[in-house]
Amino acid sequence: MKDAYARVLPTEVAFGVGLKRTGDTYIEELALIVYVPDKRPPPELPQEVMIPPTWEGYATDVVESHPEPLALLNDTSFFQAPRGGASIGWEDPFQVHIGTLGCVAQRRSDGARRLLTANHVTPAPGLEMFQPHPGAAQSTLVGTVELQGTDWDCAVLEPDSGRGTPDCSVLDIGALPGSSTAPPGDHVWNAARKRGQSTGLTTGVVVAHMHPGQVGIERLRVDTFPVGGLFLWHGDSGSVLVNANDEVIGLLVQGDEMKPSSTSSNPTAAVGLALPIAPVLDELSVEIGVDPPVVSGISPDTAPGVLANGGNAMITGRGFDSSTTVTFNGVDALSVIPASPHLLVVIPPVLAILGTVPVAVTNAFGTQSTPNPQAVFTY
Repeated sequence: MKDAYARVLPTEVAFGVGLKRTGDTYIEELALIVYVPDKRPPPELPQEVMIPPTWEGYATDVVESHPEPLALLNDTSFFQAPRGGASIGWEDPFQVHIGTLGCVAQRRSDGARRLLTANHVTPAPGLEMFQPHPGAAQSTLVGTVELQGTDWDCAVLEPDSGRGTPDCSVLDIGALPGSSTAPPGDHVWNAARKRGQSTGLTTGVVVAHMHPGQVGIERLRVDTFPVGGLFLWHGDSGSVLVNANDEVIGLLVQGDEMKPSSTSSNPTAAVGLALPIAPVLDELSVEIGVDPPVVSGISPDTAPGVLANGGNAMITGRGFDSSTTVTFNGVDALSVIPASPHLLVVIPPVLAILGTVPVAVTNAFGTQSTPNPQAVFTY
């Protein structure tokens, strides 16, 4: 359908697959959705831009859409250790720019902790950002912009050492287990939530996976449920979107269907648009920060298997860094090579034991992995 209509529709048009909506009610029917800047009745439209009621057996839907960048005002809480959901900002000669610190990330090269947010709420690389934000009480340097996405609206900050160890949790949500590996379309009709500096913790439902249109960027569309509430507002940009398991599935960068109130300063409704998390992490060469580290598997997991493998074992999991140490029944491994935040190459110690022993991983900040059935090795 995109191939058939993108040529004759405005460049702002996006195409999605999600739930059909009748008025303000979503119905449990999959539809091919066209998001247009100006929805008009059929008599006002040329025939070539008319979207038919069905397309190859699927219902269609046309939704008026006006995505807006997010970047202004609200929570001014100070946190000594940076953490997800907190306010961050910077100032130019004309205004203060405010957004949300999404969460802590880890560089794939060495596991070093970084601060993840949206590109459009950061200044140029090498410039400083503050928390809560310039003008707020206790506001001090939180980090320096290290890398910004070129194709995706994302960025990471190098945290300032004076603020302490970055906290791998999100306010009102808690510790993150990492990112989801499910394809973006699999999140449709699933619950999601975010914690932003402007509207705090809000919950909703992923109502569509918006495929790349002429702008070339795919997005997840998140609405409150029942429809019509406020999922986010200016200042929430940079928040991470998490699923019911608290796995990160997206990075919030825009709002749509934004409705200011006519009677107060508080808005009444807004839909969130988030970038799927996988291309964001690839763009920045990072992973979602995990603390404590998690061991999800050891291969080979027996002494004979390690001997047959040249003496090495591979430990997979999350939250590893360049200073990670590994113990087998409390005895240090002979060698640990951190390959990424997900992989360690180790040489197990020689132990005069017959049986299964626990394996523990400790990161650079002294936090040790929790024992689990996957974190064992047999001599």
